[in-house]
Amino acid sequence: MASFTTRLELVNPDSNDYTLLHQEMRDREFYMALESCGIWYDLPTGTYFRISTEQLGIVYYDAAAAAQAVINNKPLNDNQQPKSYLLIVTNDSDFAIELPHTTDISKLPPGASI
Repeated sequence: MASFTTRLELVNPDSNDYTLLHQEMRDREFYMALESCGIWYDLPTGTYFRISTEQLGIVYYDAAAAAQAVINNKPLNDNQQPKSYLLIVTNDSDFAIELPHTTDISKLPPGASI
């Protein structure tokens, strides 16, 4: 299995778009925390972690589909500006982090515990 870190930023979002994005990402098995040495850590806003057997292109497509679902829900923001997104997906074989330990189980994959 491979580990993927994804950074997804919405451009011209409305106030509730990130809540919708987090759910869309979770539905696609992207989580807002990562595990290292048995400890779960919160990721910065707009950053997600996924472990998958899929190739990088599929993981990228899944993240893009989540962002597009948010945009399709309401393509223009409250100021009538078009919404879009910025996306980076990396395949991580190794990483170093400085992050806080998570206390929010909703950020973890199903069945994981703090």
